[in-house]
Amino acid sequence: MLRYHKEVYIDPKDIDRLRAFNNKLNYLDWQYTNHCLDNIKHRIIDLEGLLKFIKDLELRAENIFEFYSDNISREIIKVCYRINWQKETDIILIIGEDKQIITIYINSREDNHETLRKGLYING
Repeated sequence: MLRYHKEVYIDPKDIDRLRAFNNKLNYLDWQYTNHCLDNIKHRIIDLEGLLKFIKDLELRAENIFEFYSDNISREIIKVCYRINWQKETDIILIIGEDKQIITIYINSREDNHETLRKGLYING
């Protein structure tokens, strides 16, 4: 799997592919993986509020900060969104190609991901 992060490199050709992927997701219904459901209770304070927020959420390609694609076909497999949620927190959503949420967690709006391991990502 190829990994891309906006702080490292995203091929300009992938911008349109990410927009198309994002638009496709907006037409699908939300799904939750077992991994997401098993771990969400340990990460979220206001679970009911978060799920209501997500239910009505329209995804925006501009909020994608990381994505993964197939080694051979280069088809996008999953994307990572950072979305403003509350005054001081953002929601991080890892979403697969069928709009299944793989992982949800919250992050401080001040967190600039200083621990980003750039060597894990494709560097153009």
